[in-house]
Amino acid sequence: LERCSLSELRNEIRKRGFATPPGSGGHAAVAAPTSVAATFGTGGGTPKEALVQRLREIRIWEQLRVGELRRVCRELQIPLRDVDPTRENLLTLLSDATWQQRGIPVWRLSSLIMAYGVLDQVDTIESKGVEELSMRCEKRGLPVEDEPLQEMLAARLRTVIIWEHLSVEELRQECQALGVSMDNIAPNETGGVLLQGSKNERGEQQELLRRLTEVLWQAPPPPSAGELLSEDDPRFMEQVSGCFETLQLTPTDDPEELRRAYQKMARRLHPDKNVGKEADVTAEFQAVSVAYELLSEYMKRRSA
Repeated sequence: LERCSLSELRNEIRKRGFATPPGSGGHAAVAAPTSVAATFGTGGGTPKEALVQRLREIRIWEQLRVGELRRVCRELQIPLRDVDPTRENLLTLLSDATWQQRGIPVWRLSSLIMAYGVLDQVDTIESKGVEELSMRCEKRGLPVEDEPLQEMLAARLRTVIIWEHLSVEELRQECQALGVSMDNIAPNETGGVLLQGSKNERGEQQELLRRLTEVLWQAPPPPSAGELLSEDDPRFMEQVSGCFETLQLTPTDDPEELRRAYQKMARRLHPDKNVGKEADVTAEFQAVSVAYELLSEYMKRRSA
């Protein structure tokens, strides 16, 4: 594998339906969304090492028996509930996890060809700096902060790129999940059935995209204790990632490590332990408590 070129390695991975790893496009990887796929590494220190590692993993998986594939899925914390444990289904789960690592819901796109088109665009935006990403956001009518972070701008663009490739039906589901009104969208002229590629479909798609984009201008309310967002919510990855950061944990840490980290920080920050500094530590203590409750729910959901 080490003798293969970058393009040959990418093609071999794509022939098998898997996503290439972060950082394999010749640039530094933007932080991957927190998810069941977060336990995948980005490979080695170079794009080629990342691609070699991913292809080597895939080749090993292809040779494993069903029981061994189930073990791999469990080790990677991929839910197996309600899945017929055939080799084909287990390999599909592993493939989907590599896409989820890149923040791309491949199962919602109409084809792998479209998914790889989205992945190419994601690789491109992750290679750009703040100035270029800010220009791209402004061109799409997306918000840009006074001092934007490259990771946030790239994640924002990735979300919109995915929306742009969803079918009208998927966009409707996205609107419903985010509480975006679909009122006053002109009915189509085909008795309730939209013909793919028709003028009516394109018009509704553009209007749904416009309404979804407006959501990105709304500052999300801070999550309260116990309110873990749905995995379909585009803010879910950011919420969970923020909780891991608050407690100084990584996505691979288990519930016991979560408990220890919380107890250590709670003891240090508890207002009763900081007499005279209560005002300074109360907000941070509350943030740690919220992060602990949210991650506890997240880990329960992940292991279900």
